[in-house]
Amino acid sequence: MTRLLLRALNAPILILFVLIGVALQSSLFSSWPLSYFQPDVVLLVVIWCALRRGFGEGGVLTLVVGEIAELHTAAPQGLFLITYMGIYLCVRFASRFVVIPSLFSLAMITLFSSVAWKLFILIVLSLLGTGSNQLRHTFTFLFLGAAVEGIFSLWFFKVLDRFDWLTFKNHRAHQVLEDELQLDSEGF
Repeated sequence: MTRLLLRALNAPILILFVLIGVALQSSLFSSWPLSYFQPDVVLLVVIWCALRRGFGEGGVLTLVVGEIAELHTAAPQGLFLITYMGIYLCVRFASRFVVIPSLFSLAMITLFSSVAWKLFILIVLSLLGTGSNQLRHTFTFLFLGAAVEGIFSLWFFKVLDRFDWLTFKNHRAHQVLEDELQLDSEGF
């Protein structure tokens, strides 16, 4: 019973983590020198959902955390929803063809996704007619922001993996529990 309750609470607790992360990143990294080193918690959760959740659950979580990011910005409405969903779909598509064997591989995917996300934003803004105003800003933060995102992801994905293990959302944790239950029913 506890296992089912923890599995059901995984998504709401993950959304609560995103709310706390967005609040921290928008308050701690608002000053000039720290804005260069601001990790994007929402992007990391979107990548995690693309790699570790089912298509439906990950898509809904992406929309919810994208809306949270949308509420904390002055960007045109729908910009972050479009770009986060684009990253979600691209990472899911790439995960079908690319083997991701280690945490370093996840960091590399995060690095490339961060660059792609910023370029997606620039493309969408260009389609809206305001992209030329953002060129300098985008290329100023592009590579340093991607590097910070990749380095931060090494720590953040370990935390999310442990969180999934504790809430039985991880397939290995689920399998270990099933094996223990099967051994208990056989009298061992």
